[in-house]
Parts: sequence; structure tokens; C-alpha cells
Amino acid sequence: MQIGFHGRIAAPFSGAVNVEVSMNGLAVSGLRALLASQYNVDAILHRSVRAAVNDEIVPEDYVIRPGDTVEFMSPVSGG
Repeated sequence: MQIGFHGRIAAPFSGAVNVEVSMNGLAVSGLRALLASQYNVDAILHRSVRAAVNDEIVPEDYVIRPGDTVEFMSPVSGG
């Protein structure tokens, strides 16, 4: 699935990245950890960076499934 980024958090990821998510899904917190590890970007771990799945802000324990639209937004990202 393609993960989008907005605001300051977009620069380290060049705007978007592709990540494979199993059919069992992955919690937002797990996706953050995966992104931090794969792309060496600790900024994604900051709680001020919010996650939206299918156009709704979601909590850290929300489980992302294949086919979901996922975006991360820095504070004051203009959205």
C-alpha cells in the first residue's frame, strides 16, 4: 500500500512510500516503527505526527488493513 506524508514529515520520505501490510493488518504504532526502521526517520515516531486512515484521524492501536488509505501529517501541515 502507498503511505502518504504531509507537512514537514513528507521531506524524509519524498512524499510517499510503499509498504506491504499482511492480511492480518498492522497497528498504526507498528507501522510507525516499521517506517522508522526501514527509512531511518525517527521523526515518524513523534506523537505530534498524526495518522489518518481512509480520511479519518485514528488512534495508535487502529489496525490498518490492505486496501486502506494511510497518511501521516505533521502539525500545521495545511490540511
